[in-house]
Amino acid sequence: METLLYIKSLNQKPNKKSFLKGPEKHDEDVRIASILMAEPQYSKAFSERFGDDKRRKEIDKYKYENFKVNSILKQLAAKRADIVDKTPFDSFDDNLALKLIDQHLVELYDLIQNNTLVIRNYVEDTIEPINENINEFHEEFLGEMEVLNKKIDMLLSKVKKGRQVQPLRDPIDFNLFPIFLVNAGNSCQRKKDLRRAQLRITYTILYHCGLRINEIRHLTQQDLIKAMDAVQFNLIHHKTKQAHIHVLSKKAIQDLKDLKVEFSIVFEKYKYQHLYGKKKPITDKNLIKMVNQDLKGICKKFDIPFNIKSHSFRVNMITNLLKVISVQNTADIMGHADIISTMIYNRYALSKTEIQNLLDQINKNK
Repeated sequence: METLLYIKSLNQKPNKKSFLKGPEKHDEDVRIASILMAEPQYSKAFSERFGDDKRRKEIDKYKYENFKVNSILKQLAAKRADIVDKTPFDSFDDNLALKLIDQHLVELYDLIQNNTLVIRNYVEDTIEPINENINEFHEEFLGEMEVLNKKIDMLLSKVKKGRQVQPLRDPIDFNLFPIFLVNAGNSCQRKKDLRRAQLRITYTILYHCGLRINEIRHLTQQDLIKAMDAVQFNLIHHKTKQAHIHVLSKKAIQDLKDLKVEFSIVFEKYKYQHLYGKKKPITDKNLIKMVNQDLKGICKKFDIPFNIKSHSFRVNMITNLLKVISVQNTADIMGHADIISTMIYNRYALSKTEIQNLLDQINKNK
């Protein structure tokens, strides 16, 4: 019983989400407005986290029109309340006003049924000046806050954030690469053909070039075609903000040309402008998360006991280069500004098999 009373009190208590009205009052307003409106084409849709859903546009449109109708009804109710509060001995104009309001309600219903654009324009014209004032205030407020923050930064000493040490990532070598390429995108539930095509293109580029994952999310179909014709990628490095040329091997060119079907799916079937974006590229965090989840799923399925991440392709490229050329040349090829960055990968210069062979030779000589 106490629980029911508590729930009832919450339903009657105003909150910010319901525009300072209790949930019960908010539901009542929505129900009254919906009586004058046509039923929506769809009653529900998937959540936004599942991706784009065309039904959401119709539902959001219905909610927006419901809010506008509710606002108009409140205006009419206020006018009617003023008239009702007057005495019966007032002039005949009062009754005439009541009739006009009733007529306005009927016209409003017909207007909603036949042309919702009229109401939309009316509400937009009313709200537009308010939005302009709010935007001006917001810009002035942000400007003052920015100046204040700069002054505070000048007075306070900066404290360096402690860097969290991550486990060492293992390289994706020539033995592991075919496994990840063949099984790319198999764990996806929606648009599986698109995700598989995107990931297969991604894994091929990363394996042969050793790029960072953030450096490929801006690639377009034209960029990929130019790269295959010119035998090189001319990219802006995400980390250093410097332009760098990555030369492609003959094997890389051939592997990219073999992905003709994947290119067709991404850029022709789904009309994507970028490799990971229909109109604009996906955010770097979402891209890294998606690629790492796919790599993790493949490792789990095939019991691969290594720490594989999106950066593992870059680790493999530097590993192979350090086996045959100097650290300085490796840094130049990978676009490292300092060989100290390249020296971090020196521990990968020898494979595990080669280290075991060396250790076995030492034991034999004892």
